[in-house]
Amino acid sequence: MNVMEFISKSEKETIEFASEIAKTAKPGDIFTLEGDLGSGKTTFAKGFALGLGIKKAITSPTFVIMKKYDVSGNPNNIERLVHLDCYRFGYPSEIESVGLSEYYSDGESVILLEWPEKADLPDDANTHEILFEYLDENRRKIKISA
Repeated sequence: MNVMEFISKSEKETIEFASEIAKTAKPGDIFTLEGDLGSGKTTFAKGFALGLGIKKAITSPTFVIMKKYDVSGNPNNIERLVHLDCYRFGYPSEIESVGLSEYYSDGESVILLEWPEKADLPDDANTHEILFEYLDENRRKIKISA
């Protein structure tokens, strides 16, 4: 298992780091975002979207559960970014109500998944775990395991 750790000293650094990570993404990848509220998950999602070439404003999908963004011209043939927030799900099976499985198996999408412990991901999913730790007002530890 590969593990990478990064200490971000600002929102800008988190966005730049996430943008670089996105450039390595491939269709079918699932990036799980784990951390307390305010630890940097949405900021990371903004940078990740920028790295895929998405110009739209990225906001947390907490209340709508899932947001989809079209990607065009991506060198890795990614057609869509799917950003889910499973915080309000009571049981892992509820995730299927939004059709998650069709996106990780469509050969076109990359998924950012917040609160992944509430999702029942398949054992063969190409999952990259990203842990966010609040260090202080400006600094966050971001640890990626693949």
